[in-house]
Amino acid sequence: MSLAPRLVVGLEGPGLTPDERAFLSERRPLGVILFPRNLESATQAAALVQEIRAACDPSPLLFVDQEGGPVDRIGPLLGVAFPSAGSLADKGVDRIQECAYLMGRAARLLGFDVDFAPVLDLSQPGTGAVVLAGRCYGFHAEDVVIAGMVFLHGLARAGVASCVKHFPGLGRGPVDSHVSLPVVDAHDVDLMVTDVAPFTKLARAADGVMVGHGAYPGFTGDETPASLSPRIHAILRERIGWDGVVYSDDLGMGALSARSHSDRALEAARAGCDVLVVSGSLAEAVAAADRLEEAGLSEDPGPLARIAALRRRADSFPRTPFGPEAWDALRAEVESWLAELAKPRVSRSFDGPFPL
Repeated sequence: MSLAPRLVVGLEGPGLTPDERAFLSERRPLGVILFPRNLESATQAAALVQEIRAACDPSPLLFVDQEGGPVDRIGPLLGVAFPSAGSLADKGVDRIQECAYLMGRAARLLGFDVDFAPVLDLSQPGTGAVVLAGRCYGFHAEDVVIAGMVFLHGLARAGVASCVKHFPGLGRGPVDSHVSLPVVDAHDVDLMVTDVAPFTKLARAADGVMVGHGAYPGFTGDETPASLSPRIHAILRERIGWDGVVYSDDLGMGALSARSHSDRALEAARAGCDVLVVSGSLAEAVAAADRLEEAGLSEDPGPLARIAALRRRADSFPRTPFGPEAWDALRAEVESWLAELAKPRVSRSFDGPFPL
């Protein structure tokens, strides 16, 4: 039976099914990502995390998409709504870092190891500004670099590993990659000095980079999705010099619908993704694991070495056992912070530099 050390998988509901428990025990994936369908309350979520950890050895890493705004998995468990990147952009760098820190503390208290955040895409009028719906920190690379840096600091202070996304930038995408393939019509030089610039500046400060599913003919000469394109991965590895973990965006997205699920996993691994996110059905995860095994890629030493470094990083952060008292205290702290955030405030100017 093939192992799945390069997969991050999803679950069906708020508890492990017998088949999911068997998959975790027998296939031993790198991690599990939880979504609203898995999260009913803080107590239930923390218990599910412990159930997942106990299901296999080594225990999986726990992943979450916690950006704030439209992508807020943890806020509802606290009974609050964390603000979006777009709404924080003009509040000052301190507020961005504070938000990341509070979200990270909540994630860590529940047992999460890695947050797929921050978003480094540039908001573009008429395209990504609509598609990404407030998930971007600004129109200009310089602003996004500053916001991304302080977000990374906040997460690290909270003891949560980070992942910047969606390389090489989805801000110009005319459609949502969850639905169909965004084709970004821009010259390679233009892309490098704008959309790619935040990744160039911040990749080394992050714990991972997620490659999105947009197509970039200016880079590749065709409409191969970035996650499946060796040329895009070469830009990340060779031109930018990133030597850490590279994640695919979720392989179940509509942008990849022209390919079977197992083909998506194979192409992403061959292109250069170390970790494949397969959050849909268990059958899709099994198909991906089997296809990588058949191709001799499930235990490729390069990706496994980078994954081992990620595990060491995640394990270096202390764990705080979940408890109702600690959760209630954090809720009160977040509510107080949100009330303060709502007051008029003069933004502090940035007088850096940040270490990059």
